[in-house]
This record gives sequence, C-alpha cells and structure tokens, in this order.
Amino acid sequence: MMYTNLNPRTMGLNHHPYEDLLAAAGKCGFGGIEVPAHAFGSVEKAREAGKVLESRGMKWGLMMGPCDMFRAGDEEFDKALEQWARWLERARAAGCSRAYNHFWPGADERDFEENFEWHRNRLQRIYHIMKENGFQYGLEFMGARTVCSKFRYPFIRTISGTMALADSVSREIGFVFDCIHWYTSGARKDDLYLYLNNMERVVNLHLDDAYPGRGPDQQEDRERAMPNQWGIIDSTAIVRAFHEKGYEGPVIVEPMAPTTERYETMKLEEAVREAALCLNGVLQEAGVFI
Repeated sequence: MMYTNLNPRTMGLNHHPYEDLLAAAGKCGFGGIEVPAHAFGSVEKAREAGKVLESRGMKWGLMMGPCDMFRAGDEEFDKALEQWARWLERARAAGCSRAYNHFWPGADERDFEENFEWHRNRLQRIYHIMKENGFQYGLEFMGARTVCSKFRYPFIRTISGTMALADSVSREIGFVFDCIHWYTSGARKDDLYLYLNNMERVVNLHLDDAYPGRGPDQQEDRERAMPNQWGIIDSTAIVRAFHEKGYEGPVIVEPMAPTTERYETMKLEEAVREAALCLNGVLQEAGVFI
C-alpha cells in the first residue's frame, strides 16, 4: 500500500536537523521520510538509521542526486556520480531502494536530437550505478511551458517523451508522477493512463495544486499550492486511481511558494502536522486507509 512520506526539501524544511524532522514526522503520523541529503556519513551509521526508522514503523522515501545531474557540467557530473555511488551504498545499507532525478524541458546549446543523445548517455551512467546498488530509479519531467519557453531548443515535457528516454537505456528505469507537471503538460487522460498501466515503474507520487486565474500554459513551475487547495487538480481522483492500480510507493506533498515560505517560519511540528493532515485527508477521501 502507498504510504505518506515527509520530504523536507519540497516543504521548505531542509534547515532543520534530520533527527528533529524524523521525530516530527513520526509524531504527526507520516509513514516515511526522505533519505537525508548527507546520506548518513558511513555504512555503519546508515544501518543504525535504518534500524531506528524501522523501530518507528516507518519507511524510507527516495534519494536525490548530489547535484542537478542533467544540468551540471561534465566535470561536476563525474564527481557527483562518484559521490552518489557512495551515498547509494549507504542508503542501501539503511534499507532504501528508490532514487530519482528531474530533467529540464529544453536546452540552449543542443537541439532535440542532440539533447536526447546527451541525456541518454548520462542516464546510462546513472542507471549503471543504480543497478549495481539494487535501486529502482525514476525520471521526473518538468511540464511547465513557462519553463520550456526560456530555452532556445525545446525538449521533453510529457510522460510519453520521458518513457521514450527511459526506454532508450532500459525499461527498468521508471518515472515520477507529479500533479503539476501532468497538469501543465496538458492534463491528458491518456498520459494519466500511461502511468496507470506502467505502475511497476512509478517511484514516487507528488501531490500539489495549481493557482486560479491562469491556465496550464501560464502556470509558473515554482508557484504551487497544497493538494486540492483550489480544486484545479483533483488529487483525490489521482490517488484513488493509483491505489486501485496497486501503487505501493511513497506519496509526498510538493507545494512551493508561497506555502514553503510560510513553512520556513513556522515551528517545525506545526508545519509537519499541517502537511500530514492535508495528505492524510486526500488519501482518506480516495479510500486509502493507512
């Protein structure tokens, strides 16, 4: 069964110590928490962190890369890949088994064909270390036209394109479903069913809402609301569909400004409790009882 997961990064809470975040997540009823960015420091510490999490009846969410893996220069990418391999070894020792990256919907230096091959080459190297460490790896596209339009050459901003990129390396590579990216890429039912009919490849479910007064093409990527806040994106229907198809991974809320700006100034437990109530409310409305 899917489980609620606290992702401090997407809630503006990364400035809090991991131990405090874990305590707040457990107290407020989250079923999981994201893997810390510092990746525990050692294999021994990772095993201990996994035992602590298990004793609380919680699970790990996902691990992100050390940098923006599909935007970094070649030298930075090489160093980050080496660092990520070390992190993955520790995360595996802790009991984590999922990881992901986003990639950008355009480029200024490479046209579509060249950019596809460039991404495929990087993805091949990332997939190699994921497979070595027993991780399920997924890609997250960015759907907003307001982001894509800033680049000279447009690139992938749909799930079908993301699947084509993933399949060019391996069908073991999965993807993230993010409500706002689906909405801004057109909110097509056939795209939703592409996810639902490839459920074994979905590594994470991101819930958020758009803001009123603008259409999908005008929606800014970094301005998002809490799930079902305005009723523009029906998070309940999406969660219900994923549940009926047997999704068993983490579910997070991913609001951005202005919600995250408010969370940054709130007491930690108050912010975490508010997010938990929202997320649990959506799941309960969808018939998911955890």
